[in-house]
Amino acid sequence: MKPKPMLSGSQLRQYLHISTRKLKYLMDHNYIPHEDTGQATYRYRVRWEDAVAFKQRMDTDPSFLSELVGMFNTHRPAKPKPKPEPVLKPTQKNCRLFKKWLTQRWADEPDALPTQRVAELLGCYPQKIHRWVKLGQLPAEQVGRFQYCSKAELISFLATPERMMGCGEVVKEFAGQLI
Repeated sequence: MKPKPMLSGSQLRQYLHISTRKLKYLMDHNYIPHEDTGQATYRYRVRWEDAVAFKQRMDTDPSFLSELVGMFNTHRPAKPKPKPEPVLKPTQKNCRLFKKWLTQRWADEPDALPTQRVAELLGCYPQKIHRWVKLGQLPAEQVGRFQYCSKAELISFLATPERMMGCGEVVKEFAGQLI
């Protein structure tokens, strides 16, 4: 009777579909019965039956090697960005004061503002204004190639607690004058 062949470490790695680092870890921590030749090349030798049994256990037992999940990949989860402290608490009183301040500040502006001008006034990109319009949060009218927003509706829209938090530069300027 002919004995079953022995697999080298490289052959075992290909058979198990795992990385070289993971194979080395498994061998060094005796997860798979093997013979360590001590050589740099073809260091590990594993019997075919042991490799088949290990592969079957890997495929069928979900908790097998679960402690190694994520240990051999280079993906690191993104660090959560800290949320900045609000410059001004969005209370009803502050919203009323902000609305009054915006009305005075933009008194010289026309009643219908193109979205490009709205973006300049707020210190943000026009895409943000277009997103508000598309979501139906800010009413606007299309005239030719341009979208126009009513100044009064824009001020009312911005002077809400949710929006006060999203208008960074304007709120900072308002808070600087308020204090």
